[in-house]
Amino acid sequence: MRRKEDKGSKKRDAIIDAAVQVFSSKGYHNTRMEEIAIAAGIGKGTIYEYFESKLQLFQAMMERSLQAYYSELETRQLDQLTFRDRLCHLLEAHFSFSRENKDITRIICWDTDVIDEELKEWGFSMRKEKEGRLITIIDEATARGELRRVDARLAALMIMGCMEAMYVPIIFEDWDVPANDLANQVTDLILRGIGM
Repeated sequence: MRRKEDKGSKKRDAIIDAAVQVFSSKGYHNTRMEEIAIAAGIGKGTIYEYFESKLQLFQAMMERSLQAYYSELETRQLDQLTFRDRLCHLLEAHFSFSRENKDITRIICWDTDVIDEELKEWGFSMRKEKEGRLITIIDEATARGELRRVDARLAALMIMGCMEAMYVPIIFEDWDVPANDLANQVTDLILRGIGM
């Protein structure tokens, strides 16, 4: 029974991988299920064994991608790092994920007209959770004396804005700055500003 489940899981993943490839090149509305089936190397009917519709496949693809993104940001023992190192790690993980997953990042950023209310709500809750984590990290660093007292939510939103602002150069302009260098530069700008 386990082997059958593994095979089904692999086929489902192959369909989602193919969907990322086709959706990112053609957009949601211009993609046909036949094209996804061809890219996955299966028959069109097989897709419907796993997904009832193109929208359901799109939702599964988005959910898997967002989960992968958030797990990329999670690393054990981050709480033992200084705020600077922790922020730099989070930024590097974000930039690396964006560069390594350009297709899905492009869809998440630019093909939002097909995201239904349920998926929007789920994405919003994930974003609020990320915001909450950043606020906690900022509050902890402030309590340790690493940061001056600031509005932690505003600081978290600014950090998230820096992360999101990098999508266009990384995804569409193929800006080829190594993720760790970019993370260090952005961290320095966040912590020290641009003033003299």
